[in-house]
Order: sequence, then structure tokens, then C-alpha cells
Amino acid sequence: MAQGTSRRARSENSKEQILQAALRLAVERGYEGTTMADVSAESGLPIGSVYWHFKNKEQLFVELLEHCHAEWLKIHSGPIAVRDKVTRGIAGQVREDPGGYSREEALLKVAMILALDKRLGGLGEDSEVRRTYIRIRSKMFEVNVRHLADSLPGDVVEAFPELPEKLAVLSLALTDGFYVHANSAIRIDFAEYADLAALALEGLVDRYVNLARERKSVSTAAG
Repeated sequence: MAQGTSRRARSENSKEQILQAALRLAVERGYEGTTMADVSAESGLPIGSVYWHFKNKEQLFVELLEHCHAEWLKIHSGPIAVRDKVTRGIAGQVREDPGGYSREEALLKVAMILALDKRLGGLGEDSEVRRTYIRIRSKMFEVNVRHLADSLPGDVVEAFPELPEKLAVLSLALTDGFYVHANSAIRIDFAEYADLAALALEGLVDRYVNLARERKSVSTAAG
């Protein structure tokens, strides 16, 4: 029994080594630029071991995305303020966030480009990797909406139940857009723009807070 447990542990460790190696390469090179041979060399494991755990590169990337999603859920495990959501997403993706921006989060941004722009070495419609990413992105969005709702005043969410989703859409659009800009030839101070984006969304929240108070005030006066 102990020998069998040890063998399983070694197998799990090898698989984790392969996933971490693939993660390091994929963040820098993307899907097309990462080969099974590269992963073997990066992990220090024989190519046969890589293929024993993953039958092909597509399966490897599917499981890698699932791994990244699991790590993302650990990081984003509770309510998050609009400012923290946006500043981490913008400044962190160019490694300017003091709190750090994990490789797992970075790869999910790389996958966004690959999945949504099939012309630039991206993934075809029938790619299991693309389908996996789209499914994960949808789940991440739902989590963001729920956590943003939890971070807002209850009476505001009650008055404007659509607000958390609007904030999630806007924050996602901002972080996606700044990721694209971060990879362009134009350089800017992303920490500064992260702060400006946060101020804009905080202003939107303040507007809805005031509207909720006005509604409550009118309702109380009418009662």
C-alpha cells in the first residue's frame, strides 16, 4: 500500500512539474510558441513522461487552464472592492502591483487574446482549449459579479440589482484593454492609469449610492 501511495505521489509531482513548466513557457510564448519538447526540457522530465500525463499539447493546455482557474479562485475568494479589482487587473498584469500578479492570472490574460482573436495565431472555433477558456471566463465573470455585489452597500444593490454586473463588465473591459496596451510598443505608467480607472468606477458607484438615497428619500416623503 505504501509503495502504491509513493508511486501515485511521484506521478502527481511529475504532473505538477509539467504543468508549472508549461505555465512558465506559455506566459512568455503563448500556445503556438510552446511545444511538448520545450515543456519536457523546461520541466527536466523525459518527453515520454510528458506524453504519459498528457496525450497532446491540446490536452496539456486544457488542464493548464483548469489549473489556472483553480488558482484564480483561491486568489479571488471573497468580496473585492472596485478599486482593488481594477488596480490589480491593470497594474498587476505588467508586474507593477506590489501584491504581485501570479503566472496563473497572467496566462488567463494570454488565453483571452488567443481565444478572442483567431487571426493572430489564436485558437480555432473547434479547439478544446478555446472552449475551455470561454467556459472558464464565463465562470470567472459570475464570480466577479457575485463578489462585487457583496462589496457594495445592500440598499444600493437592492435599488439597482444590475449594478454589480455593470461594474464587472466595465472592470473586465478596462483590464482586458490595458493588457492589450501593455503589450503594444507604447509605454505608459500603468499604476497611474490603474488609479484613474479605479477613480472612474468609484465615481460611478458613488452616483448609484446617491441615486439610491434619493429614491429612499422620495419614498419616505411619499409614505
